Order: sequence, then structure tokens, then C-alpha cells
Amino acid sequence: MTMDLISVIVPIYDLAPYLYQCVDSIRRQTYSNLEIILVDDGSTDAAPELCESFRKADSRVRVITQSNRGLVAARKAGLAAARGSYVFYVDGDDWLDLGCLEHYHQIATCHRSDIVIGNHKREFLGTFERVENLIPPGAYSARRLREEVLPTMIYAGSFFQHGIKTFSWGKLYRKQTIEALQQRVPDGITFGEDAALVYPAILQADSIYLTDIAAYNYRQRANSILKSTAVDSQASNRIARAFTYLTVALGAADDVRYGLLAQLQAYFVSLLLIRNGAFIGDCDTYQRCKPFGEIEPGTKVCLYNSGSFGQHVYRHLRESPWLQFVGWFDRDFRESRLLNMDVHDPATLAEHDFDLILVPSYDPAIQADIAAMFAVLALPASKIRPITLDASDLPRLIATLGFNPTTFLSSETA
Repeated sequence: MTMDLISVIVPIYDLAPYLYQCVDSIRRQTYSNLEIILVDDGSTDAAPELCESFRKADSRVRVITQSNRGLVAARKAGLAAARGSYVFYVDGDDWLDLGCLEHYHQIATCHRSDIVIGNHKREFLGTFERVENLIPPGAYSARRLREEVLPTMIYAGSFFQHGIKTFSWGKLYRKQTIEALQQRVPDGITFGEDAALVYPAILQADSIYLTDIAAYNYRQRANSILKSTAVDSQASNRIARAFTYLTVALGAADDVRYGLLAQLQAYFVSLLLIRNGAFIGDCDTYQRCKPFGEIEPGTKVCLYNSGSFGQHVYRHLRESPWLQFVGWFDRDFRESRLLNMDVHDPATLAEHDFDLILVPSYDPAIQADIAAMFAVLALPASKIRPITLDASDLPRLIATLGFNPTTFLSSETA
């Protein structure tokens, strides 16, 4: 097998507690022909010193230091310095299984794939969950890409379900496939920066391979979740900025063959719903899209799901002037309590007086979980309100929310 050089690029910002596990997992890979490019993006912790120690310990390690310019700029700097035929991104708080890169490279060379895409494992407080792409594994030629990947790669028919996960990491790219594309992504994109590279790269690829191996470990850090619930009035506009770029990069407004614009619209609405807590804090805005259906003012409401989406809804529910918030529940309430989140045991639901329980999740497993819980507690299933949305008229909804459904420009800036 040809020992191509793989450039492993690790963007780093204040990740000292996780950096040893990350870099050590790369250094110990069974595929050894690597250059490991550590891009310190202006860290204020001990990360720079750790990077220097890795460089001294392993001649394959190179360190790039720059002032804090953000994730996109860090990836660009790493890619500009890369000398490998292939590129693999690893976030500085994640890590790889031992044979990860050997597996990816073997597939790339055997199938002459421009991109090899894997599944991954998500770790949170010591618990691992396997996360899979929805498009079946296998080799996809240019013809199969057009027929079986592009029509569902962004939106697979259910809100926030992608045919191919958006993440830049966990994918092996032929360098020439992404070199120009990565450099075009604006540094100012801070939401959707992964999708801004991944989907245009797939669109331009001649062939890709989806493997069912999950050899990349994604760390869901507790502090990153908690920070994500901070009120940010500009979040919607920052999300829209990425979609304005993607529309152009994908030619989505002009090329209707793969339904890319409609896929982007579904993804955009999903992100707006999550980031804005399903608009539950503003009665007028909520009534425009009704993601949990009709809810009368004064309704006594519980919340089920303590994930990122649930946390955003909780923040808005707690502050809502038009709903009565009763309590927050999740079967993972013990882990949530460790993070100082006011989440309760769902086994106690029958002890509370509530009209509806909102379930802000697109995951069918969570929907099934709450349905089973209600059956055990002999509570009426009619009180369960899963997230739902009519996808038949997304352009109208996007316009109602203040954005152009074709360019995604805000009506305030258009």
C-alpha cells in the first residue's frame, strides 16, 4: 500500500485539559506517515506550552501560532501549511481510535475516493453514543452521488436529520478536493462553518466513500453546552450568514436538480428553532410557526429533554410571560444535576399538575422514550407535544421570520 502523507490538522483554543489525549491518539496511530499540524489560535491557557512539548517529542508535529481569529481561520492556516496528499481535521478536545487513519487511508486508496466519511462516537460525562450518517455506507461514484447522495445530504426528510453529518472533522479529504473551498469560507462564519466546507466539497467530488466504522470520538463538553444557552440577539443573523454563503457555494438558487435550496431551507429553520428555543418565549413569533402545535396562553407546561435544544427551550420557558412553566424532566436527570441544571426525574411526572409536556427533539428514540414513560405512569398521551413543523411552505415561514428564503439575508440588512 502506498504510504501517502496525511496532514492531520488540529485547531486549538484553550483546550489544555484535553490536548494530551487528542494529540497522543494521533501520534499512536497505526498509520505512521503523518504530519500533525497543531494550530494554536491564541490560547490563554497552557495549550501553547503543551504544543511545544509535543513538537519536541515527535518530529512529525508542527506548531502554528496565531492571534485568536476563530476556527475557520485556524483550519485555513493549517491547510495552507499542509504538505500531505490527504487532510484529516481533528478538534483539539476529541480523539481517535488506534486504527482510524489506517482504515480511512485504505478505503481512499482502494476506491480512489476524494472524501472518506465515517460515523463517530459522542462522549458525554463518560457515556458513549454512536452517531451515524443516514445515507447507507458504500462507494459512491459521480453518478451515484448525483442520484443517491446530493438529494438528501443536507436534509434527509426529517428536521435536523442530515443524510451526511455536517462536521468537517472525522472525514479524510484528498487535499486538492478541499484546498480552494476551505480558503473561500469567510472567517466570520461561526455557525455552520463545518457545513460551509463539507457540502460544497461533496458537491464537487468525483467520488466519496461512506464507512460504517465509528473511529472518531467527539467530546460533548459540559461547559460548551451550558455556554450555548446564553442569550444572543445576533445568533439568527450569524446563522443566516452561513446560509447566504452556502447558497452561493452550492449554486442552490440556480441549480434545482438536487433540491439543494429546499434542503438548505429545512436546515435553516431547524437551526433557528433550536437556537431560539422554538420561539416559546415570544407568543407572537411562536404563533407564526407553532412548532409544538396550538398552545393557549396560560397553559401549564412541562419540558422533557435536557440536551442543547431542550436547554434553549428551558431558558425561554422560564422567562415566558404567556405560559406557566411547571418543571424540566429527563431520564438523564442525574447527569444534568451534576451540571447544576434544574432537571427532575420523569418518574415523578404524575405528581405534577400540567397540561402539556413539550419534547424539543427530532430524535425518534426520545419521542419513543417519553411515550413509554407516559404509558407506565398512566398519563394521557394527548399531553405529549413533540416538535413538529409543516415543511410544505418553508419559504413563507422563513420570510415571516424576517429572512429572504432564497438568499437568507435578513430583512434588516437586505
